[in-house]
Amino acid sequence: LHARYVLQLLSETRRVLKEMPNITHLSTSYTKEITVCGDLHGNLDDLLLIFYKNGLPSEQNRYVFNGDFVDRGKNSMEILIILFAFLLIYPNDLHLNRGNHEDYIMNLRYGFTKEVSKKYKV
Repeated sequence: LHARYVLQLLSETRRVLKEMPNITHLSTSYTKEITVCGDLHGNLDDLLLIFYKNGLPSEQNRYVFNGDFVDRGKNSMEILIILFAFLLIYPNDLHLNRGNHEDYIMNLRYGFTKEVSKKYKV
């Protein structure tokens, strides 16, 4: 995705996240399910497999991603782009919890900063 569109996506995601509370309480009933995922670590194949097996996020198919979206794998940016796009479309049905790999120092140590620099040189 061109850097211009990535910046627009990041800007809009930031705006939406700032409006959300720090803590979100979720509940399920007998008619609703929530898929809880964690530790993608930049592995796009894992995310695509999750969506293939469980369906794409929607009002009827809610997700919680428990952090560690980035680092280690080579597709952290693609994962963020996909998750942020779904967050903007379904802000009440896709939830993103920050993990320890969504930290500046961890990003430097485990590769996300290098990935971003490589893919978006400007």
